[in-house]
Amino acid sequence: MKRFEVTTKIGSLSVAYKKQKKVLVCLNGAGLLPSYENYSLILEKLPPTMGYLTIDFPNTGRSPIHDQAGKNLDNLADAVYEVLEELAISEFILCAHSLSGILACKLLNKPIKCQALVVIEPTTKKVMFADFSENPYPKMEEQMRLIDECGPELYFKNLTQATFSPETNKEIWELMQEKSSELESQDQGFQMSGEITEEDFENVSIEAHIPVFIFCQAYREKEYRDSEYWTSNTKLILGGNHHYLQWSESEKIGLLFENCQNKMERRRVQETR
Repeated sequence: MKRFEVTTKIGSLSVAYKKQKKVLVCLNGAGLLPSYENYSLILEKLPPTMGYLTIDFPNTGRSPIHDQAGKNLDNLADAVYEVLEELAISEFILCAHSLSGILACKLLNKPIKCQALVVIEPTTKKVMFADFSENPYPKMEEQMRLIDECGPELYFKNLTQATFSPETNKEIWELMQEKSSELESQDQGFQMSGEITEEDFENVSIEAHIPVFIFCQAYREKEYRDSEYWTSNTKLILGGNHHYLQWSESEKIGLLFENCQNKMERRRVQETR
């Protein structure tokens, strides 16, 4: 694996890249998490013939500080596409967590050859712009109670501590705390990320030939069946009891990628006959 920066129109992006013909491209949700560590439990389970690319968006992980004022989700999609072009990645599976679900949908409109889309609790328009005066998910109350009891930061620290090795957990928190300090010192008006609007969720169209796999907690099943991610070629995989299923369900997700890679290889062999 090599770690380096790629220059884009929205700033330099830190990437971790293991080159192979077939590549898993991983996109983070909101927050400061370094993307390589965020997906590390999945990456270590990939077949040796499958490469990967993780991308830290501006002002997160190992990427440098760069004001995103005036930027939007289309600009971020363009930047990710710039990285794919720079590295000449043409055959890949796209994996996106949370807010990057809608980013992944925008990427599918680019002239790319995405073999499959795997989304982990992706953000839907219904929840992104919901009226939260009432909890839309009564079954989520236990999670909210835990967060309220100990505070969001301690809840998240407990989660990462239970998930990662002490060394990886230390690296994650050192990177996030360093980035948080950098962001706090920015001038007023600095914007950490580009704007996301309701329009970003409109006219979303995933072509039926692209397999879509949604990993989500059981109580969100109906939300996703009614969502912009649902096509005739979408499958739901239920499990877990928190939002970071790339950690708790890494075995299931890793097995899915292995199966996808095998199917891609069989298809390639058939095409060469």
